[in-house]
Amino acid sequence: MYIPGKQLKNTYTFEYGTLYMYTDLVVVEINEGEHVTIEMMITFFQFFLENYKIPFGYVSYRKNSYSIDPQVYKMLPKNDLLKGIAVVSTQKFSCLTALVEKKFCIGRYELFTTMDAAVNWLDEIIPLENNYTSMSNHTI
Repeated sequence: MYIPGKQLKNTYTFEYGTLYMYTDLVVVEINEGEHVTIEMMITFFQFFLENYKIPFGYVSYRKNSYSIDPQVYKMLPKNDLLKGIAVVSTQKFSCLTALVEKKFCIGRYELFTTMDAAVNWLDEIIPLENNYTSMSNHTI
């Protein structure tokens, strides 16, 4: 997935969707019809803990329709390097769901209709401490 000004480091395709890892950004695209569980999100965030050593942002790119248990946001492992969660969607129901999810989230969480707006917001809140990142070759 091309994002202007961002360097794609790795792409992981897994049973539930695709994970795009950039220097200071993770974009997750879940497959149509999936249900995101607490266990699934904890696995993702543990993977991020192992792979990111500098501050980063998380984008939930909701081009597909899927469900998510809003309790996942209360159960995520603590990660001081995660500086914000951005949800990108133009679908009305998905936007309404994201507003409910925001109430469960501890930390910065915003809804956007474009990827550019989401990335710009994350760039404002993520201090670029390094021009590189230490990423391992772990797989999900």
